[in-house]
Amino acid sequence: MELRKTKGNLSLFALAILLCSASYAAAQAGSLDPTFGNNGIVTTSGRVLNAIAIQSDGKIVLGGLGDVYDGVADTLIRLNTDGSLDTSFGSAGIANLVPPASGSAPLGFFAVAIQSNGEIVAAAATSTEQSGYSYFAQVARVETNGTLDTSFGSGGFTTTTAIGFTPNADAAQSLALALQSNGSILVASSYSNLMARFTSSGQLDTTFGTGGLANLTNPGPTVSSAPTRIAVEKSGKILVATGSVAPTPLVQAGTISRYNSNGSLDTTFGAAGTTASVASASALLLESDGNIAVAGSLTSKVNAPPASNDVGFGVARYNSNGSIDTTFGAGGVAVADFGADAPLSGAFALAIQSNGELVAGGAAAQGPFNLGFDSAFGLARFTTSGALDTSFGSDGLVTTTLVSGSSDVYSDVTGLAIQSDGKIVAAGNTLVGLGFESGTGGYVARYLAQ
Repeated sequence: MELRKTKGNLSLFALAILLCSASYAAAQAGSLDPTFGNNGIVTTSGRVLNAIAIQSDGKIVLGGLGDVYDGVADTLIRLNTDGSLDTSFGSAGIANLVPPASGSAPLGFFAVAIQSNGEIVAAAATSTEQSGYSYFAQVARVETNGTLDTSFGSGGFTTTTAIGFTPNADAAQSLALALQSNGSILVASSYSNLMARFTSSGQLDTTFGTGGLANLTNPGPTVSSAPTRIAVEKSGKILVATGSVAPTPLVQAGTISRYNSNGSLDTTFGAAGTTASVASASALLLESDGNIAVAGSLTSKVNAPPASNDVGFGVARYNSNGSIDTTFGAGGVAVADFGADAPLSGAFALAIQSNGELVAGGAAAQGPFNLGFDSAFGLARFTTSGALDTSFGSDGLVTTTLVSGSSDVYSDVTGLAIQSDGKIVAAGNTLVGLGFESGTGGYVARYLAQ
């Protein structure tokens, strides 16, 4: 009798597990992952999140700016795979880092990369009152436990002030970062339009450009343009995208330029070293076959006057020589329109899945950031041919409202990463009202991929 009862209980338990598994398996691609954070979302109040990277063990590293007592600090946050803070990193999962230079004030990490030994390299913008009030870019290296690697640069930060950096009212501030196979570090900054290379020990590499610095050829058409991404090809050549940056989508052309490994312009690429991007080149990545994908804002629907045109996500793909890949989308460009509820949208991040599909993330917005219109996290997934993947979200599109019940809420994705299991992790920010209201801060969302 007891045996039959036990079997019955086991059968009911097994049935429950099967039903739960079936329900999870049936969840549509693009759905929030309920096993991550609070129903798929992690909130980091008092933080600005600009960058994301995933370690080989699956832990998630976030870079940005954080409140510290009465000031701010360049901030790194590390999450476990379930979205909880990794308490073995920094102080309870958060490392607040202040540059050692006297009189310096951090503006936050804008880019993050993971070295093969697990150490974290991050590019930060810093202001200083030395020699007048100015801004410059620095690179920090952090050990796996969240402490500065004091063998790098000076106390864990590079010391050069040669890489100028100026934030402005249009929020066109950006630092692009990439690691080379020999451990060298590339960084490009807005305003000064310089690219620098540092050795693995944090010193300017004098074999690059002139004394470690190289001028970028295309600063962009407006003050709202900046170097947005750096990618290093297998040959060692360096790609730099210049375009619009978060949080406001802008319909303007971007550029991609390629440089030789010594910092000189590679004139064999595109036209005299540069190719134009009809999308605003807010993000760039290299595909495994050497093709180049770029994402940004693009007119997605032409409306009859007096209505304005819709602005959506634009993704363009190029061959390795800089020519447009006409087999992708329509003549090399794929477009995602988020409809009448989000007519001023734009992509600021791009990631590629193991099957070659591209995921773009940004703002699904009703209007521009500086006018206080609402927006949500927006994602779009494109097949390898450039069509919207209708198995993802609603006809290829996903929007996630992070703060409900409030007006003037602006959210945008600033970074995307793909886990080894294919799940999509998006990091970004939400501004509520003037920025002092509940809900303002950094957010991380994880989505199912299939």
